[in-house]
Amino acid sequence: MDMHLSISSFLFVLIGFSLQNQVLSSPSPVILWSNEVLPKSAGALSTQRPLDLISDNICTLPNEIIQLEIIAVKDFLIEDIYEGLQNNYPLLTDIKKDQTNLRYYPNCGKDAYDIFSKAPQSNNMKCARTHFQLSSSQIYETLHDALNAMQEKINKIGTNTDKAIVIALMNYPTQNEQSSRKRRATNQAANSNIIVSDNKTCMFYAQNAIWINKNGDKSSSQSYNLNLTGSKCVLNTTVTNSNQSSAILDLVWINPQLASDVVNMRLVATIIGQYWYLTNITVNDNLYRYFAFGMQNLMDTPPKFSYVCTTATFVRYDDTTKYGKYNFTDKFNIKSFQFQPFYGNGSFFGPPNYCTSFFTSGIWMGITSSLLCLAILLFGITRMMSIKSNDRFDDPKGKPLIIKAQE
Repeated sequence: MDMHLSISSFLFVLIGFSLQNQVLSSPSPVILWSNEVLPKSAGALSTQRPLDLISDNICTLPNEIIQLEIIAVKDFLIEDIYEGLQNNYPLLTDIKKDQTNLRYYPNCGKDAYDIFSKAPQSNNMKCARTHFQLSSSQIYETLHDALNAMQEKINKIGTNTDKAIVIALMNYPTQNEQSSRKRRATNQAANSNIIVSDNKTCMFYAQNAIWINKNGDKSSSQSYNLNLTGSKCVLNTTVTNSNQSSAILDLVWINPQLASDVVNMRLVATIIGQYWYLTNITVNDNLYRYFAFGMQNLMDTPPKFSYVCTTATFVRYDDTTKYGKYNFTDKFNIKSFQFQPFYGNGSFFGPPNYCTSFFTSGIWMGITSSLLCLAILLFGITRMMSIKSNDRFDDPKGKPLIIKAQE
């Protein structure tokens, strides 16, 4: 009994440790390009230190002087790489090739920008013979603009082999990375992008929005800012079912480069039973569906909780066909999304319900490995406990024991 308790305790400790690593180690992607062929490294399962990335991948180049150019993107996340942009930028298709000048490191530490910026002053022993020259460091609002800038730099460099050049695309740390995981106070500055209904019960926050395939072109995407004066959240008084409550959130997004380019978005949330669901989504009178990690999701959340997602993705949906049809090339993404349609107090959002599933791939790997080891241990213990001693022994003074063999 004590052994079973110790095994169970060990399993829970292991799972807890895996959960802790999952929450605390929030990796940031880094993309490196060089006019020299970069070494291929195995993908790290845990968060990779930026200093080790420089030592193991850049300092191994044969050149003694390396010119470093940094391109940073605000709130650059791993999921941004898999939102269809790889289909629009040819340079991203080289990431999976063995012989290439481009490498992708998804699990790099959040301090990558700071470490790379200080590379010329670093005293890293592994890079003792390498001298870094930081030629430029630029910061962009969207990954779309950053990738265009990176492609322009690559085209300009071309086949220049006179000196080693490394272009690093990475995340630029901002306060939004921390605020997206916390309750937000609505008594912040007026440009905090927080919408509160007149009765203080409905609350919404977003950083900005990006419409991919806005003009029907696969390579097109446009950033939009939230218009606070034109956006509002109201209760739906037309709901007649006493067991249901509904809230309508009308959002107005404006293109900062073209004031006449306006996007009207409507989200309808309804309480059904013990949860509220996102029951209807329209963008410019076209029907959309919300997707979380490749699956349609209704944001089912307890009424007093808020729904939080770093990037909320809405996909165009055609309901005119018999079974419906999704157009995954037409997507509307909202950055730093947080929505609470009911039971708000006008000051703080309720407890967050994150769009990430509780059982992530890392947790499943830890649980599967633990259960496999536990099964092997229990099998060994069972076999040991089934061992029995002989019930009869030879008597040296008596007649020998004869066992007849069966043919």
